[in-house]
Amino acid sequence: MSNDNNQPTFSEAFKTIKVEDFKDVGKIPCARNALLYGMGGAFGVGGIRYLMKRAVPTAANWAVAAFCGISLISFEMCQMDRKQKLEKLHLIVKETNSRGQKRRVVDEQGKNGAFHVVIDTPEAPDASSKE
Repeated sequence: MSNDNNQPTFSEAFKTIKVEDFKDVGKIPCARNALLYGMGGAFGVGGIRYLMKRAVPTAANWAVAAFCGISLISFEMCQMDRKQKLEKLHLIVKETNSRGQKRRVVDEQGKNGAFHVVIDTPEAPDASSKE
């Protein structure tokens, strides 16, 4: 149960984690790349530390720390970049919307996640009006 301050304990928080929470990690924007960067960095840092000190426990500690740090930083930087791109797209949509142009929906699947954008496009001139 909870302690005196009505704050949840670590064990209560741990009980809320389910296996289904980890099945769709690859669908979270930026998560896949962040985990891969973290794994690569951990392998490199742990390997270099092992070659320098010849101690497996310290190399493993360095590898875990590198994994956590690299994954966290790359995830946050990717999310920041993604947010900036979405803000720019929304500004473009707002600008073209003020011109009274026709709307077009674009679904884009990039390397860091999916975008769903509505783009206003100018109407094509009629071929009959060119005569």
